[in-house]
Amino acid sequence: MKLETDYFETSKSARYSTYGELSSATKYFWFGLHGSKMLCEQVLYKFKDFDSKEHFIVAPEALSRFYEKDFGGPVVASWMTKRDRLREIKDNGDYLSSLYQHFTSRLPKGCQTIVMAFSQGGTIAFRWMHSHKIKVDFFLPYACWIPEDIDLTQSQTNLKTLKILFSYGTEDQFLTSERIQLIKHIIASKRIEMIHLPYAGDHRISKKQLKFIFEHYIRQ
Repeated sequence: MKLETDYFETSKSARYSTYGELSSATKYFWFGLHGSKMLCEQVLYKFKDFDSKEHFIVAPEALSRFYEKDFGGPVVASWMTKRDRLREIKDNGDYLSSLYQHFTSRLPKGCQTIVMAFSQGGTIAFRWMHSHKIKVDFFLPYACWIPEDIDLTQSQTNLKTLKILFSYGTEDQFLTSERIQLIKHIIASKRIEMIHLPYAGDHRISKKQLKFIFEHYIRQ
């Protein structure tokens, strides 16, 4: 029996959540990517202490959803798996660019743009910027791995022109000291500047740390 596999492109409704209101008073636009087994609104909860008049946050949700355990319970999302990974990387990049452009084209003059991406979302953000050229002022890869199979110096978005702020908890169960050293080596080998901002915490987004980063590195 001869089996063949092919691909057919079709449209899909993508879910996203927002916090704040986009207006002439918006000073900071955030694009927040969640991690694996999360939903988009979980990112927004981390911004509850941010002024909704000055900050407008968009959190896209990954295109694949599933039950967190067995066949019931909470529904969560994931950006990609190892199955058809190259196509999923392309699909994610096209989706994120379209949604990003949808909002950035409406930003008031002088509004600062920030991509904050947690865990698996951070890795996806690196791949997205590698394959697509976007205009962004700050990039916050948060507690994520940096993909080694792409040449960061050849990214469509020039990472050397961004202010990259890499934050992670020192008790993160996935980012051991050895893995952090490897991440530093990957970045240094590409001659890309990245500020490291460790703090006491585990593998989750800290509202306190997020506020600290904004106040000390982003606020104008």
